[in-house]
Amino acid sequence: MLFKSIIRFFFGENTTSGPKMDFSHAWNGAMEFNENFLYTLLNFDKIENLTRISPVYLITISLTNKVLNSIELTRFFLFFVITLCQLFFYRILKIIYYPDITSDKKVLLVLSCIIFVSPSFRANTIWPESAMFGMIFFLIGIYYFLKNQTNNNLINISLNIFFIALAAYIRPSFAVFAIFFFFCYLVQIKNLKTISSIILLNLILAFPALYYVFVLDIHFFNQGVKNIGLNFNYLNKISVVFSIIFFHTIPILFYKKFFLDNLKLKNNMMLFLATIVISYIFFIFFNYDLGMTGGGIFLHISNFIFKNNIIFYLIIPCSVFFVLKLCIIDIKKNLFILVLIILSIPQFTVYHKYLDPLILILCLTLFNFNVSKNFFTLRNLGFMYGFYLAYLSINFINNYLIMSI
Repeated sequence: MLFKSIIRFFFGENTTSGPKMDFSHAWNGAMEFNENFLYTLLNFDKIENLTRISPVYLITISLTNKVLNSIELTRFFLFFVITLCQLFFYRILKIIYYPDITSDKKVLLVLSCIIFVSPSFRANTIWPESAMFGMIFFLIGIYYFLKNQTNNNLINISLNIFFIALAAYIRPSFAVFAIFFFFCYLVQIKNLKTISSIILLNLILAFPALYYVFVLDIHFFNQGVKNIGLNFNYLNKISVVFSIIFFHTIPILFYKKFFLDNLKLKNNMMLFLATIVISYIFFIFFNYDLGMTGGGIFLHISNFIFKNNIIFYLIIPCSVFFVLKLCIIDIKKNLFILVLIILSIPQFTVYHKYLDPLILILCLTLFNFNVSKNFFTLRNLGFMYGFYLAYLSINFINNYLIMSI
């Protein structure tokens, strides 16, 4: 897989069309740090190449380039670091599933490599992007969190908090997941001294960001392309988020037989009612502007085929039903994570890459979907790879054939 990834790097694969342009813009912003580091840092919301990307990520690009003195070597270094996501994903899967649920490490290795089929992961490693670079530290944070579940000590907790904070400094959207880990520790740990240490460490790590934004008043996250900054009116966006979550949970739904084996009305009355109410709310508030880009695969397919949102509207009740059904498996934990996923996207635009491959990773790690031994079969793995290969093919066709016409 790594060898194939290196080949893709040298061919400059740009499957989802945007990453190459995004990296070019990030590179120009990073070069402003090279020219005047302190001025750029303290005037980040006024620099020539305005961006919502974290300054920490641009500083990372800038410092790496100062050492390697080459845009291609800088790209290759970041590409290599991001591909390590697969290694930590594999180690996380081992903690969760080996040996109690599966004794076959090869199956877990194959499962962890699924991220290399993700169009967003592929393109945004070759043209390094902050979400994928932050992902490596997010995965390391999850690793230490899960390690602490079997070996509870302050070192594992501190490493979890540190790496999640590092992920958040590179990609601020990861910051919301610190809430999940914090509440888990509050519930699990009864030692007041340990809880106090956790609170203090979180405050220390958060202080530079809070000082940067609220004291220095540098609101970089509201910069960039006109009219696509922050927008906390989620009613217009949440249906798109649900549709993307639904899309990426299809491999899990396949394993769960799409919950079609027990659909009696009397057993699912509240679920059907909730689906109808939520879907209706989504319908009446939906006015997502595709002109601002983003929108997810279902919305784009609908507008490509029919020039309207009809397919997307048909998907909304399905996505609501199945996402709620998945949450019910562990209502407190899964619903909590779902809310955090939604809160992690505060801007107007909702890009597919924000949740790819994050949703699949969360499904197999933090979410509780009652995955048992019968999940790790050739049939399920084959469907998962087939699903993402089909998704990858759609992106190839769209980028290299349809968009070039």
